[in-house]
Amino acid sequence: MLTKSLALAAIGGLVLLGPPRIAVSTENLPDGAVAVVEAQYHTDHGKARVYGTAYSYAQGKRVERDVALRQLDDHHYRVDASWGAMPVALAVGVEQVGDDHFGPAEALIQVDRNGKAIAVAVARTNPIFGSGMPRRVNDREIEGALQALGYPVGD
Repeated sequence: MLTKSLALAAIGGLVLLGPPRIAVSTENLPDGAVAVVEAQYHTDHGKARVYGTAYSYAQGKRVERDVALRQLDDHHYRVDASWGAMPVALAVGVEQVGDDHFGPAEALIQVDRNGKAIAVAVARTNPIFGSGMPRRVNDREIEGALQALGYPVGD
């Protein structure tokens, strides 16, 4: 019984002090928004960083642009198409600044040339046992999203 109580307390502590989490909504959006990001973190607001990067190709080279996310409330951020009329693979994320134990939580959004999100994937580890943990989007996933958007990746 004591072991079960200690295990439940440890799990509860991980939930309260665990890694950041991210969710992306692409429906029922404010006018002009591509998506709304929900960023959950277990630190002071000044110690959390919510960010976005738009990836595309121009003249055969991959281009990266920082995307400003507009804060709607404590945990929700609006994403507007600030990159122009082109398809992009948009990586959005949240990290707990100064927390070396947990990495960032990121999601990859495929956005068509009209500024409409057509696919969303939250990056998670794939453990053999247990549930996945949030992680950073990797280069292979970005390249795959760009290729799915019609860019000639690797040519």
